[in-house]
Amino acid sequence: MIMDLPEGKFFMKSMAQIEGGMLEIKKLERFEDLMYELTYAIRKRRCIYCGRRLSKETSTLDHRYPRASGGISITNNLFPSCSKCNSAKGDLVHEEYLCYRSIKSKKQQKVFLKKVRESREKIFREKGFLLPSWWISYVDLESIQYRRQKEELRGRRYHRIAEFYDIYGKLNRPVIVDCNSNLLDGYNILLYANDMNINIIPIIRLENVRLLLKN
Repeated sequence: MIMDLPEGKFFMKSMAQIEGGMLEIKKLERFEDLMYELTYAIRKRRCIYCGRRLSKETSTLDHRYPRASGGISITNNLFPSCSKCNSAKGDLVHEEYLCYRSIKSKKQQKVFLKKVRESREKIFREKGFLLPSWWISYVDLESIQYRRQKEELRGRRYHRIAEFYDIYGKLNRPVIVDCNSNLLDGYNILLYANDMNINIIPIIRLENVRLLLKN
């Protein structure tokens, strides 16, 4: 997929730059932090729901497809939002929340939320996460290039993946790779897939992102 990028040139210290419509990452520390910077460069600081202008202190980033349903941190999935709207949206998809806001009856809101929960369960059992199918491809685990960490700690994120897999038999989110299949985000997914001998995994390949590897 093509990830949304700011128009023109973009430089983030010594970490990344945009040249000719390609995001080149020179130093990958926290991929999510880079996505946050890019999102503000694209969409500025105005709440997508209430229209309020945001300062650095009042601004948050909302996931269009929420984290709880496999939502990943790339610019296509992030919107500036005030903390009040972001909190009220909770685990709803962007379009679901707009629909929910338009419902005046508390009773009908409860009916709507029940249908959303039922829909989530079905999606989790069918594919594991709620993301557009055209974002996703499935590849052999061995095709992904990544550097193993010296200490492969199996912490909270790893155990959430394991708990989800135990219930649904699916991975709860895709990993993110650049145009050359270099890992950008999702190390714990790879670690769990290796541990469980899961050979085919879901990925989002960002065709206009390149990780510059040092020789």
